[in-house]
Amino acid sequence: MTSGTQGRFTGVAEHTVNLNVALLLEEKLLDLGAEVVMVRRTPEVDISNVERATMMNDAGVDIVIRIHADGSEDASVSGASMHVPASQDTAAINDASRAAGEVIFKEFISVTGAKDKCVVGRRDLSGFNWSTVPAVLIELGFMTNEEEDRLLTTPEYQELCAEGLARGIVNWSQSQ
Repeated sequence: MTSGTQGRFTGVAEHTVNLNVALLLEEKLLDLGAEVVMVRRTPEVDISNVERATMMNDAGVDIVIRIHADGSEDASVSGASMHVPASQDTAAINDASRAAGEVIFKEFISVTGAKDKCVVGRRDLSGFNWSTVPAVLIELGFMTNEEEDRLLTTPEYQELCAEGLARGIVNWSQSQ
């Protein structure tokens, strides 16, 4: 459990942005009649990525949405990306995760206007490697890029992020 990156210009911790967007997303999904299982509702959580994946597996969720913000040594790097499992160990969920990631990310980009850094297959994320249900990880943008850092920390943009994710999840769900 690490705190993740931090806004280079705002000083806001990544986990704060992530949680704000997650809570907004939860509210939107509940309003649409979805059942939502949250790993956390407060910043004070000591749960490993393996435990988080196992929790979602045991809950029998349809999909896991992991929300993050990115960081880079290069302050000019910007954009949002969607990460999906792509290892032999996750072969059972790879195709479903990629399909979900593509649908959700398309709507996220449409709603937020974020720079599209594509859907990326990952083999090295424990949250994916222990998941038995489709899983995706959105990187909302770079907190080390001044423009994105300032944007990601505003309630208005966090609302757009949650709206884009909610619309994408609905589109994905309707395609099932």
